[in-house]
Amino acid sequence: MLRPYTKTDFPFLEKWVDSAELLLQFAGTDFSWPLTEKQLSDYQNLHPDRSFYMGTTGNQVPFAFGEIIPQENNIPRLGRIIIGDSASRGKGLGRQFVNLLLEECWSKNFKQAVDLFVWDKNTAAIKCYQAVGFIYNPEKEITLTIENQSYNIHRMTYTFPG
Repeated sequence: MLRPYTKTDFPFLEKWVDSAELLLQFAGTDFSWPLTEKQLSDYQNLHPDRSFYMGTTGNQVPFAFGEIIPQENNIPRLGRIIIGDSASRGKGLGRQFVNLLLEECWSKNFKQAVDLFVWDKNTAAIKCYQAVGFIYNPEKEITLTIENQSYNIHRMTYTFPG
């Protein structure tokens, strides 16, 4: 199931994002280590058009976090996707969660396509997104350089059928 993120979900996110490296991969440079509830709240206040979501099991236990970011071209972008703790990864939950986010985009009348950005070294995420139907653009969109390390970021696009 998919439901809006609430402040009571922060302890899950805080537990899942357990290193500065993972925070950088998950959120880029918008947040600093350690992630705090205030950073998320400030970000939401700065971007009220963006929506955070939690993926939950049938027992309402959160297993994922993600964001839908409206863009000027009416093609939203998914961002800040994380599948719970590391033991939950590699079990198909990512595909399930991304499909839920796509359904939410459709319900919000974003019925053309959806974009996301991914680091070229995040092969697990790339495979997950491709399994859902995203097309990988091999041309890098952005290169982030942080502490003398470069990160190549690529766009992936999902096009709704019909």
